[in-house]
Amino acid sequence: RPHLRTRPEYAADMLAAGMNAVPKGVTVGAAVLDLTSGELETDGQDEFYTASLSKLMLVVDMLDRGVDLSTSDDQLIARALSVSDDNAMNALWEKFDGPEAMTRVADNLGLTGTSTPDDPTQWGETVVSPADYAHLYQHILTDMSEDHRDLVVGDLSAAQPTAADGFPQFFGLLGQEANVYAKQGWMYYGSKLYLHSAGVVHDDTGDYVVVLMSVQPVTSVTAAEAAVNNVGASMLKVLAGDS
Repeated sequence: RPHLRTRPEYAADMLAAGMNAVPKGVTVGAAVLDLTSGELETDGQDEFYTASLSKLMLVVDMLDRGVDLSTSDDQLIARALSVSDDNAMNALWEKFDGPEAMTRVADNLGLTGTSTPDDPTQWGETVVSPADYAHLYQHILTDMSEDHRDLVVGDLSAAQPTAADGFPQFFGLLGQEANVYAKQGWMYYGSKLYLHSAGVVHDDTGDYVVVLMSVQPVTSVTAAEAAVNNVGASMLKVLAGDS
């Protein structure tokens, strides 16, 4: 009888490496989904404000509902996903029923840790769990039409080092030595800074959804990003065989 080789538990190993690298004073929640095996691993805090991660959630709702998109709408989507343009998101949120969109996405995809913001004007205060956001990407890559998937992936892949508001958005998964596209999120909330990096890593071993959400006391942006970079790099090193 032939020996069946089981697939290594890349998701579990990546998650463990990342959580082991979390610095003191930083609260992290993470999820890794192996798109080949379907293995989903999560650890850490399971509820965060989305900051700009809600931009991708809104776009998914728009595409899933098949709303008519003008050229201007397409440009707003591209701006929202690539350089995380808040003005573009404000326009889309108002035009395409943003608060209800968060509820629809949660209901349609079975995202039990996701809820629309208490203040419907504050899209950054949508609540989501890392596991839910991993399932959002799984939906994009396995359930959506090829045209819609290509639109999302293309816009995310066009991310620039500096966002529309001047914030340096290459942190976490972006800016690393890896084949990856991601949606980034950042938000100052009182004395706290939220930094999120959620995307898809392609490797010779397969494709992985990696969701890294964090909140920490406001310090310098450079120091805050360095903390998140350390976690992201540790996760990606597992695939590179460096851990």
